[in-house]
Amino acid sequence: MDQANSDPPAIGGSPVQAVLLVDLLERNRPDYRFVATSLPGHLIQVMIEGRTLHEANGRRYTLEPQSLIWYHEDEQVRGQVLEGPWRFYTVNFIAPALNPPAFEDRVRRVDQNTMSHFATLLAAWRDTSATPMARQMRVQARLLELLAGLSGGGQPYAMNPAARLWWELETQLRKDLRRPIDLELMRQLCGKSQATIARACICAVGMPPARRIKQIRLSLARGLVQRSDLSISQIAYTIGYGRVHEFSRDYHRHFGHPPTADRTASFAP
Repeated sequence: MDQANSDPPAIGGSPVQAVLLVDLLERNRPDYRFVATSLPGHLIQVMIEGRTLHEANGRRYTLEPQSLIWYHEDEQVRGQVLEGPWRFYTVNFIAPALNPPAFEDRVRRVDQNTMSHFATLLAAWRDTSATPMARQMRVQARLLELLAGLSGGGQPYAMNPAARLWWELETQLRKDLRRPIDLELMRQLCGKSQATIARACICAVGMPPARRIKQIRLSLARGLVQRSDLSISQIAYTIGYGRVHEFSRDYHRHFGHPPTADRTASFAP
């Protein structure tokens, strides 16, 4: 068969497993300050109005209308509103096979066409008149169209080298949270001293490595508790706990209630 006339290859399933949130938010206080952890999975926000100062991943930058920022997996964020009101679209979704942009490319200015994609995505998300299946397909279609348009070309931001070291190391650690993770393993993975790794972690997220790893594990666990069919024992094993009671204890300390309470609330009518 003539290759030029052959059909293109088949396309696999959607890289987006679940869309968790699409919203339009507003903060009106001109001096509003915040310290937060981004949601599990991918979180994309784009400014509609206002001007804000953000600090995350060892970067510091000012966002203005049509500025987009892409967070990935439990990033520590600090910021304040410089000019209000602060209005922005926010989209949170789970897509393990989708790599986030490079760190230098996670903040960018977007055009009006991209802004319109956020608006149509939000309209599909809020359309309760559609059947559940139709709403699901429309939301997926609008999100995939948005992501296809964000495949390149951002505004570069310099990153602190220590913060970069930690985020690149964390990406490797997340690939297998079942294994024991300590400073020696980190040293083997990145070839830096344990002291250098500890300083890099504090620079990037403001806490020592052991505390950060526990935070990552428990954040993943909460997502599995709320959105998966895995048992509490299976979840504990998946994130590296050998004993369920230790997992439940740490979960309770971190979130203020045991995992069983989160699961009951998630499936409540």
